[in-house]
Amino acid sequence: MTAFVQLQWLLLIRSPRLLATLVIVPFYSVVFFTTLHGYGAPGLSATVALTAFVMSMWSQAMFVAAEVVDDDRWDGTLEPALLTPDAYVRALTVRVCTTTALSLPVLVEVIAIGRIGFGFALPVHRPLLALTASLLLVVGTAGFALMVSALMILMPGGRNLRNALTYPFYILGGLILPAAALPVPVRQLTQLFFLSYGAQLLRAAMAGTSGSHWKDLSLLLLLTVLQLVAGTALLRRALSRARHGEARLYA
Repeated sequence: MTAFVQLQWLLLIRSPRLLATLVIVPFYSVVFFTTLHGYGAPGLSATVALTAFVMSMWSQAMFVAAEVVDDDRWDGTLEPALLTPDAYVRALTVRVCTTTALSLPVLVEVIAIGRIGFGFALPVHRPLLALTASLLLVVGTAGFALMVSALMILMPGGRNLRNALTYPFYILGGLILPAAALPVPVRQLTQLFFLSYGAQLLRAAMAGTSGSHWKDLSLLLLLTVLQLVAGTALLRRALSRARHGEARLYA
């Protein structure tokens, strides 16, 4: 695992474009904070900060999941990986998790922008809850990213669908609108999506909401594990199909 992490760091240094999303998305918070400041609505600043963080983490993971497989394809390392699919699954899992985890400092960055640039308080009343929820969100997001990697292996031109894997999930995660404001069928889907529980826990951590959050944490943990298992299984399946010639590696 250490070798895989070192490999991903090496690739990031040589190809910093993989971090472009982490640099760009937090600047959205400047636009949002400016709007809140202009309309005198500081009470919404915590929601804006969390939305910018989760959007950054999600879009970064989807971008990397597509780019890593495409880079391996065009570098000629994907075909040899089919000879040892288990090793490639482990390598890709660690690489995607490593890059997705780099979104964690974005939460600190966004809070700093709100505090220093706009004078919003943005306190984190329950830091342990915030850290736990953030880590589970990273793992769950990486699990979904592995599903995207499997799609990229089966569909060489699948990276064109990358945008379709971002904005709809912002809605399912309750980032654009509160889940209670969504139509009933969509609201029911949000209850099956781990991102909504993570965002809810982060809001509670910043607001200092009293009471136990074990139910939401348990559901988030369960959905995160299921997502990671499903992502790994689909990736193994995609590699198996490619190995047996049932999927084209090139368009």
